[in-house]
Amino acid sequence: MSTLKIAFQEWINSITNKKLIEIKPEITVELQVEVSFSTFCQISYTNEEGNYCIREFTGKTWSKKLFLIHERDIQFSVFVNNHLLLKEQTLVMTKLLNNEIVLQQKIQLDATSTYSGWYKLK
Repeated sequence: MSTLKIAFQEWINSITNKKLIEIKPEITVELQVEVSFSTFCQISYTNEEGNYCIREFTGKTWSKKLFLIHERDIQFSVFVNNHLLLKEQTLVMTKLLNNEIVLQQKIQLDATSTYSGWYKLK
């Protein structure tokens, strides 16, 4: 580390009268989606701050890691587009807590409609 950086950090410490505190997450939550065919999906979940988020992806898999300081419920649902009305297709939704599966659900997708609505991990 350069002398200038060290001097700057010491100056910051003298102003705040304390060192910067690093907050480490206690809990890692990973949300995973796996679809048996390549398609367009929307993911709905609550983020680290508890805000409702919707993300889109095209493909077969999606995942998101959330880093929480305190344990709380994470809402998680998926909207799958089966625009080709493919038969015998599946959706697997998984929630991992500190790298261990706590919830997993395999859903058989409807081949008579392009979409069946939002699938919620229960």
